Amino acid sequence: MKQINHPEIGLITFKKNKRSRRITLRVKPNGHVTVSLPMLSSYYEAKRILFKNINWIKKQQKKYSEKSELNKLTYNSSFKVRHKTLTILPTNQLNLALKIKENNIEIEVPVVWDLDQNNSQSKIQDAIIKALRVESKNYLPQHTRSIAKQNGIKINDIRIKKIKSRWGSCSIKKNINLSLYLMLLPDELIDYVIYHELAHIKHQNHSAKFWQHLEDLYPGAKELDKKMKKYHIPFA
Repeated sequence: MKQINHPEIGLITFKKNKRSRRITLRVKPNGHVTVSLPMLSSYYEAKRILFKNINWIKKQQKKYSEKSELNKLTYNSSFKVRHKTLTILPTNQLNLALKIKENNIEIEVPVVWDLDQNNSQSKIQDAIIKALRVESKNYLPQHTRSIAKQNGIKINDIRIKKIKSRWGSCSIKKNINLSLYLMLLPDELIDYVIYHELAHIKHQNHSAKFWQHLEDLYPGAKELDKKMKKYHIPFA
């Protein structure tokens, strides 16, 4: 691994990877730039490709910066966690407090915190994730097993993970992985994701047979798949 600082785009990390077949650039949501390259490629060539794409990198960093500003958490920010409303409230206490109640979730944030600081945003996000983890583990495994049983589908483990890149997945060993961020979706879309992964028990692909099987299990699935594309995590 090698790192350099660029005056316009900041820290850049170069990593050689056995699985890389070509030199690829990636801009992370925090603006950090990584360059992956095959083991036999030279850092000189990687730098040449990097410098050739400086303008593209700056555009990506700007996009992420604007998105971060748009999604910044503030006092009285709120969103649904299934049938509960999660709200960020100011408090005169010195420490952040998470309170999960029967009908709502409150994250009390000290008024002395500067919410423009990344550290403050990170701590609030950690509290939100903790709440989502509690709610998802209380709901998703039991609900998934109930749906599987109703449809005569045998599954092994159900794992709840902090996954941002996808809502769920299914392994060839019949293990179901579900993102805790599912708790931010309406119930019909949570069910859609569960049925989608259960359909992969029979078809480990997205072939026409898979979609027909999914439609048989959960009529209207294709329309719900279109709705899924409109949803994103409202923070981070």
